[in-house]
Amino acid sequence: MYAPPGSTGPGGRRRRGGTPLPKQPERSLVSALPGALSITALCTALAEPAWLRVHGGICPRQELGVADVLGYIDPKLLGDNCLNPQTILLLRVIAAFCFLGIFCSLTAFLLDVFGPKYPALKITRRYAFAHILTVLQCATVIGFCYWASELILSLQQQHKKYHGSLVYVTFAISFYLVAGAGGASILATAANLLRHYPTEEEEQALELLSEMEDSSETFPVDYDISNQFQPPPAYTP
Repeated sequence: MYAPPGSTGPGGRRRRGGTPLPKQPERSLVSALPGALSITALCTALAEPAWLRVHGGICPRQELGVADVLGYIDPKLLGDNCLNPQTILLLRVIAAFCFLGIFCSLTAFLLDVFGPKYPALKITRRYAFAHILTVLQCATVIGFCYWASELILSLQQQHKKYHGSLVYVTFAISFYLVAGAGGASILATAANLLRHYPTEEEEQALELLSEMEDSSETFPVDYDISNQFQPPPAYTP
């Protein structure tokens, strides 16, 4: 069976099988979009200074975050009983997990976009290991934020601004950005795990067909292959 005029294979070339060669799906742009959102949310959370809001305590600062404990630490934070050494260490651990989450999410995003064919990277992408690690790290950050809020609340209750004043600590925008990054990573994980991938036999068949197509003879678009099988002219003496 020969391909009718107008049927072409990959790259616009005519193939002898009649239908174009199927292409192996290597890229996953559906899961790349949530991965990009996760990276953006984690980077914005680190840049934002507002992680926790303090109400009713002696601390003059209403917003506290990891930016206050990265690098130089303002002595007023300790002197005004806003933070203590344990809380500073905890906020630094939160920042470290955020950086790890950005690294894992960026790795997953690159794997989804470029679709590598190396076996180890292919398995990592198909089973969304990097996205799952990002989810776990976001969950860890949320847990540490709750722990930090309890420590800051206990510190502010010990140093109230006025006797009998109501002291409480709430979460700010960076906390919700990390939660959103974890949710986006969950969507990317589901997109990778629920996606249909070709089996090993199908991949080998696709590669073999591609090699045969590359090595086969190509025909011009206006070439009519039926002209090759015209009967010879009648015999004349």
